[in-house]
Amino acid sequence: MGHDKLGLRTSPSPSETPTDLPTVSIRNYTYDSRVDSNGHLDYVVVNVLLQHHVSDVRDDSKSFMLHTEAGREFNRAICGNADVIDIKSRSATICAWLKECQTQHPACQKSMGANTPLGARILSVKEYAPGRFLVKLIETAEIDLRSEPYLVLSHVWGNTSMTCKTLKSNISCYQKFGIDFDILPKNFQDAVRITAAIGFEYIWIDSLCIIQDSTEDWQLESTKMAAIYHMATITLSATSANNGDGGCGLDTDFGQTVRFCKTPSGIPGFAAREITETIPSPATMLKSQLRNAPVNQRGWILQEQQLSRRILHAMDSQFVWECGMITESEDGTVYEQKKNTSMVKSLDRLENGIYHRRSPCNDADYHLDIYKSGYSWWKCVVDYSSRLLSKPEDQYAALAGIVQFRHETTGDLPVVGLWERYLAIHLAWGIYHNPCEHTVPVWNAAYRRPSWTWMSFQHSSAKLLHPISWPVLQVVGSREGDLGMIYQAHVLHTNVRWSGRPLISDPKSSTIRIRGVMHRRPRPKPVRHGILSPLHLDPGVPEQTDANAEYSAFALFTYVQSAALTNQPPFATTVYLIIQATNSEDDDEYMRIGRMQLTEPFEMNCRHGYLPEGVQRVITLV
Repeated sequence: MGHDKLGLRTSPSPSETPTDLPTVSIRNYTYDSRVDSNGHLDYVVVNVLLQHHVSDVRDDSKSFMLHTEAGREFNRAICGNADVIDIKSRSATICAWLKECQTQHPACQKSMGANTPLGARILSVKEYAPGRFLVKLIETAEIDLRSEPYLVLSHVWGNTSMTCKTLKSNISCYQKFGIDFDILPKNFQDAVRITAAIGFEYIWIDSLCIIQDSTEDWQLESTKMAAIYHMATITLSATSANNGDGGCGLDTDFGQTVRFCKTPSGIPGFAAREITETIPSPATMLKSQLRNAPVNQRGWILQEQQLSRRILHAMDSQFVWECGMITESEDGTVYEQKKNTSMVKSLDRLENGIYHRRSPCNDADYHLDIYKSGYSWWKCVVDYSSRLLSKPEDQYAALAGIVQFRHETTGDLPVVGLWERYLAIHLAWGIYHNPCEHTVPVWNAAYRRPSWTWMSFQHSSAKLLHPISWPVLQVVGSREGDLGMIYQAHVLHTNVRWSGRPLISDPKSSTIRIRGVMHRRPRPKPVRHGILSPLHLDPGVPEQTDANAEYSAFALFTYVQSAALTNQPPFATTVYLIIQATNSEDDDEYMRIGRMQLTEPFEMNCRHGYLPEGVQRVITLV
């Protein structure tokens, strides 16, 4: 029996006779498709089963993706019938994505100041012969990177040794003669090929543009990460690569595609390509691969993702474009328009209305919106704290770009992983250590400084939790008991002192001066059997063996909500810092050792001037 171009068995060959063949039936079904906004079918996945007519034994099975001429992907190289689909043919898709973004997506344009310093060095790329490249390290003072397009590479170094990197001993050679293309790891080689293919001349790669054995240069360039990634025209992400040898998806075999022209009777043209059967669908599989990609496990890469305006995900299967407005795969199976128009997904910004003053008629909405940036920040850093860092000492530097960008776009002041606006709420972060899950040891609490920030825990040693369930702060207005926040401690002064460059060095000597209500309290009992105590001591803090032991509790804030049942009174929840005197010469100096949250019925006539039980104190947190 013969085969057509798609591999389906067709009519018998001359050497075969019909009596030699089993009787089969062909059954097909579709399990994935997309219809665009105009009602046109963009693509459909068809699974074809060949089975014995009598025995129902499956004889063969093939899956095909059919791309119609209505789809955005129809004229891309990936849907063409060329014998070889290389980066030069695929580059047209990248350029089309970029042009669309630059001309139709105002939210994806640059938003940093014109005087923001950029990286000191960048790589110049020239293809002097087919497949041969001159890669030279140059000073950015020689070019205008604010107008010249350039790529940055986001990648996982992995456990392989990075032999090709800029050092004090070779920087002069790299600048004068260039870098031998053949000694570059595959990630870098592919990145250079993509840079040249889309017509760019410059690409920034961390290990080549920062002097790796110079602490001074590393610290200086690390403070520019926000600008380097945000000002880049495209961030090229080696998304599928576990290390420097994984490559940027240029070796993908797309298989053979057969194109069918539009018929005179009006049947639209389409392209058919055999694919590996995936259940539930190719789109679902691709999204899963993106979510679980190696780059999404690394701490440093979070800020590269958050700060970039456009990301080209180079995956083993295909390219995926992601910007502030759309996410689209090269084969068209994924196409999503975003509601959040900021590529900096976890950093809601001024232009999105976070701090925009609402009219009096919208006070209820405004009351929730003023805390929106707090929620977005904690969503970001909870993600960050769960990622891996090869060097735990990079804890501050790997987040510095996001901190700097958020400071510039909101005007809020960073306080070592927290923020000055609503600092009393930020101080209530939670944390726990599971020895089975967290293999990194927890430092002795007595030596952890500043004790009031989650960042003084060794990275990956514990799980970080939001300081509050943010929706509880919403004042709905339709129910009498939903008052939102009725008490907050007052931060008098923050003194952040870095041992070296701000945001990336040691802040151990930093302090917070705060006024609020303080009270000695016994350990609260769980409300019922099997429920954890409202008091949670930080990892590394020893439990007191005395059952009657008391703790110093400093009230950070109180909020009021209606009860779930209408015949019950509202309830007030107060969140406390559990603190301990440092026994220094200053009687008002305390360190954080835990957190406590207590809820009790609330009398509505107490709403004005409410204070939790205790005595007003001014203390210094270290």
